[in-house]
Amino acid sequence: MKIAKAGVFFSNAFSCNSSTIKSLPCILSAQLDYDPEKNIASILSSHGFHTAMIHSNPMVHSFYPGFKETLDLKSNQLRVSKKWKKALRDNLPPQLISKMKEIRAKMQEEDKYLPYSRSDETFLFSKRWMSEQTQDYFLWLHLMEPHIPYYPKETSLGISKLEMRGLNDKIIESVHGNTELTFEEVETAKTLYKEDINEMDHEIGQFIIDFNHEEDLLIITSDHGEEFGEHGQFSHHQDKIIPELVHIPLIFYGKDVKHGVIRDEYVSTLSIAPTILEALGLNQYKEIGKSIWNELTN
Repeated sequence: MKIAKAGVFFSNAFSCNSSTIKSLPCILSAQLDYDPEKNIASILSSHGFHTAMIHSNPMVHSFYPGFKETLDLKSNQLRVSKKWKKALRDNLPPQLISKMKEIRAKMQEEDKYLPYSRSDETFLFSKRWMSEQTQDYFLWLHLMEPHIPYYPKETSLGISKLEMRGLNDKIIESVHGNTELTFEEVETAKTLYKEDINEMDHEIGQFIIDFNHEEDLLIITSDHGEEFGEHGQFSHHQDKIIPELVHIPLIFYGKDVKHGVIRDEYVSTLSIAPTILEALGLNQYKEIGKSIWNELTN
């Protein structure tokens, strides 16, 4: 990713947890427990910023307080809740669950299978939203690739979309202990994951072309990683503090930010909100987490 070289890339950055619900409070309010009043959006709203989030993940709905505008691109469509999925798994044999998923995979076509919006669609909407703003704004743009299901538009593996859907469904069932993956299936999943990353990386690059780096600050990070059996499981099931799940990218790019890679310093996503505030001169909020603005500009 060229932007990692154009800005500051922290190679030793870590998330607070391996789940979205528990890691986002660190990013948004610089603490382990979510506090809407210390949410970066709440603070910036009080200083005249228009604050918004654009996403397609139902897991972030609980973080709406503090944002003036919230735009869900897909996840508000009719879906089976996690509660019902758990009830089905608790009461139906694994063989029947697998058969139901096989039928669903055959019935669903292409991107209708995806529970989230792809990054190209999300960026297209976001660019349009940004072009319509007439005041300073803070935008949280939540991308879903690379995230299970691993379902790139194109793959070098020569497998069909149906085969991809079947493999992803098997991975999800393996998370719940209902089946096991072969070595070949794990390697296929890793390749699809990497191809998802490459497609998202391309879309970020297209977005950066129009980004005003002289006036705006862009931060790229993640709430968690993915596991491929390194510690006995797949995806990011349960709270597991392991490198594969909590070692995440962290890049700052834009106004006043120097160029370089910081390898020696360990940083946490707890530093993101206070760094934004200090960059805007809102130093009265220094007690919320630790800012790393000096490392970015000196």
